[in-house]
Amino acid sequence: MSNPDALVTEQALARTYDGGDYDDVWEVVNQYRRAITYHADNPKAGIGEIVRVADASRVSVQSWIDDGATPSVVQGLYTAHEYDWIGVTYEDLTPLNILAASVYSSGTISIHNWHPTFSVDDIENSLVLNALELIGVGHQDVETGADQSGPAVRPATDAAVLGRVLSVLGVPAGSKATPDDLSLPWYLEEAPESVRKRFVDIYLENRAHPKPDSAGLQISESRPRSYREELAELIESVAGESVTATDSTVMISADAARALGLESENTA
Repeated sequence: MSNPDALVTEQALARTYDGGDYDDVWEVVNQYRRAITYHADNPKAGIGEIVRVADASRVSVQSWIDDGATPSVVQGLYTAHEYDWIGVTYEDLTPLNILAASVYSSGTISIHNWHPTFSVDDIENSLVLNALELIGVGHQDVETGADQSGPAVRPATDAAVLGRVLSVLGVPAGSKATPDDLSLPWYLEEAPESVRKRFVDIYLENRAHPKPDSAGLQISESRPRSYREELAELIESVAGESVTATDSTVMISADAARALGLESENTA
């Protein structure tokens, strides 16, 4: 029985995969499991019988039974289960929450291979590296171009599955500058205060800087106005003090900065 509190389910993760000729890739998972289970319980059953029970094509069943092939979507589910990402709840979300906030504020998920990449300022004291190590995928350095200001890292293993899991949590893949429907991850809406606070802390650590002419902090965001307003609302809900969105920035008042423990020289 599935956990009603689970933030990542098998079905949601499976549907990040290309179903090919299937309208719903989840059916591939069900067919594969029916075929493998029936074959294990009835080792003498012929391919035709397994095809009938699994309600799958003969070509697929032959590849699964005779060749030992496993659909990529099923392999992804196996991997996610090994890391306990399937069924994750708010209680054990911390490393994934850190990585989600880091994608929004200093990283990206490739639309080509689902690999997340993170820019980091301090390799030795990076929460991103700690999170990657904590969930068990490790990290490796990424070669950066001359136009990038600092080092970058990515998961050392199972990067694509991790990227898909983050996508299930609502983290966008690809560019975050132009999509009109860009929004914060859905899990923040009903998240405990500690989860929301951690997300905001990571975001501000990566993106906030002092206002040039007044107390407080600001985030420069070349993203849709609706996104800046949503971000301002989240930060204000955590800080309990004024945060506003403008045409190109999110303005964090001095009181909000102090409440968040992120005082600049001007807010002290």
